[in-house]
Amino acid sequence: MIESRCGILCSKCEYREQCGGGCTVISKPFWGDSCPVKDCCEGRGFEHCGQCAEFPCATLTQFAYDTEQGDNGKRIETCKGWVGKAQVIAFNVGDFVQAVATQNADALREFFAPDAVIRWHDSNEQFTVAEYVRANCEYAGKWEGEIQRAERIEGGIVLVTKISSAESSHLVTAFAKLTEGKISRLDEYYCECGEAPESRKGMGKPIEF
Repeated sequence: MIESRCGILCSKCEYREQCGGGCTVISKPFWGDSCPVKDCCEGRGFEHCGQCAEFPCATLTQFAYDTEQGDNGKRIETCKGWVGKAQVIAFNVGDFVQAVATQNADALREFFAPDAVIRWHDSNEQFTVAEYVRANCEYAGKWEGEIQRAERIEGGIVLVTKISSAESSHLVTAFAKLTEGKISRLDEYYCECGEAPESRKGMGKPIEF
């Protein structure tokens, strides 16, 4: 049973009555106006932090090991258990996107299993790791990567990234299968960013992330 967003076991917490039953059932914590961990977790649509592809992030880690309010990482271990695995495989999405965008070949290779398969579906291309690293790192231009969404799924991660240069901007949706912490299969789908046609001007509003 999920008892909190960050992994605290509310059933064993001395502040349970003062809190009002735990952060999963209250809108505002008793200790302040908001909780950054609760807000982030719920904002991404997760039941608890262990479901996030960036778990354990810097914010959660800071809380878990805080000298006054922390529990020496116990809440992180609880989240791992809630995921239903003995151990959550660490995969740093931010570092992966950074390696792709900066075209860092050495760093990029470290994210893949030796026999990984990479597919770019919009251009109907399939690569080995060596071919993919070469194709990515020899691509012309200076690029930046911005993660727009990252979600852990069974056996891997779904990642949406905005990749931009001075000349163009693209959204990339990637499905990464993870095997022992390495990408064993990567399926990527690219689309070019652009503005809505004149026929839809005024019908909606910009998406806020």
